[in-house]
Amino acid sequence: MSVTSLDNHLHRFCGGRYQQAVETVTIRLSGMAAEVERGMYRCSKCGDEQRTVEQREAAEKAALERIRSEHQLLAPKEIRQLRESIGLTAVQLGELLYGVPKGVVEGWERGRYLQNREADALLRSLRDRATLERRAAKAGVALPDPDLLSGIPAEGGAPSARASALEPAPEPAPEPAPDAAATS
Repeated sequence: MSVTSLDNHLHRFCGGRYQQAVETVTIRLSGMAAEVERGMYRCSKCGDEQRTVEQREAAEKAALERIRSEHQLLAPKEIRQLRESIGLTAVQLGELLYGVPKGVVEGWERGRYLQNREADALLRSLRDRATLERRAAKAGVALPDPDLLSGIPAEGGAPSARASALEPAPEPAPEPAPDAAATS
């Protein structure tokens, strides 16, 4: 458990009081960096600095959003929608991305982790049907029936007529019964 506020708390070593302060820090995530402001508490007498877990997490979240925006990376929701439109599990998607563990793929989809630029480019490349099929064949991942894939264009470039319907084709109408007069 962390202390959520040290504002005006006594620093027991020097007798000073902690006051809120802000510092600019560079946070690195997935090979990228962003400068953000992070809150902290500084002793007014001796300058001792303390940071809470909440302050650290808020700064990391701000850096993550700044990096995602600056590098135009897919948002967590977009990654999940892409995976679902292809009809793959997190494990299968990870296999298409050179063996990325399931937990990392799920972390991207939940916003806990940030994909690097290379992983983002690989994810985006899976929108192309030919690339998707080539990566699946290379990774040994069986893709669902192409007619059931939603949002992935077929070879001709346009989505199939049933791309959004994930239900089987209607059964043909039964043939009419033979006429009794015709058989006699």
